[in-house]
Amino acid sequence: MTTTPPEGTAPPHTGPRASSSPPDARAKVLGWARRSIDLIPTSWLITGAGALLLAGTAVFGGLEAAAVDPIPALEVGDTYTGSDLELSVVGVELRDDRGMAALFPDEEKGERLLVVTVDVVNTFPKPRGSTSISPTSAVVDGIRIEGFDEKPTVSRADDGLAAPMLQPDVPARLLLAWLVGPDDVRDGEELALTLPDSTHYVGQSVIRGDYWDDVRVGATLTATVEEVAAP
Repeated sequence: MTTTPPEGTAPPHTGPRASSSPPDARAKVLGWARRSIDLIPTSWLITGAGALLLAGTAVFGGLEAAAVDPIPALEVGDTYTGSDLELSVVGVELRDDRGMAALFPDEEKGERLLVVTVDVVNTFPKPRGSTSISPTSAVVDGIRIEGFDEKPTVSRADDGLAAPMLQPDVPARLLLAWLVGPDDVRDGEELALTLPDSTHYVGQSVIRGDYWDDVRVGATLTATVEEVAAP
């Protein structure tokens, strides 16, 4: 005799019972994974992570040093642009006569003048000084000679005006002068010069207005000293 179950009830399950529910299986797998990781020495894990890091950086060049532009090496007469100035070293002279240089050599001590002649153009749209009170100048007196600790004096070659202002886009020939002893520099000697570069900022709080900082060597130049006889 066959009995029909009441409407709305499921017939009794006669198949095989499932061995475990899905959440129970996941818990067993996670537990096994944790126990396996605990058995691996920590040093192995660190080494493996380092290997993966090196592999990734090798693909993308992450550990390779960023490319740095080389400092240009100039010749006398070349025009260099840095710190919003165009600078061109015309020559280097060893003089007995000061001419328009803003220094006075002591003849009794045998002092002479070492003079670097530079053509300068201020490419910034406002007037700027040619000298700075900072030990690391971003302007014309930032031109340095290797082996000389002192900054040069700066004057105009045409009228001798010391520390002149540089007007925008107006060329000026300037004389950079150092006092030297009788045996410090000789005719025909090669001197290494550095020309400054810097970053322009506009101050908004403590410092206001335009200024140039982060002074660095922008170019190098080797020049031969030419001795100029006294008139």
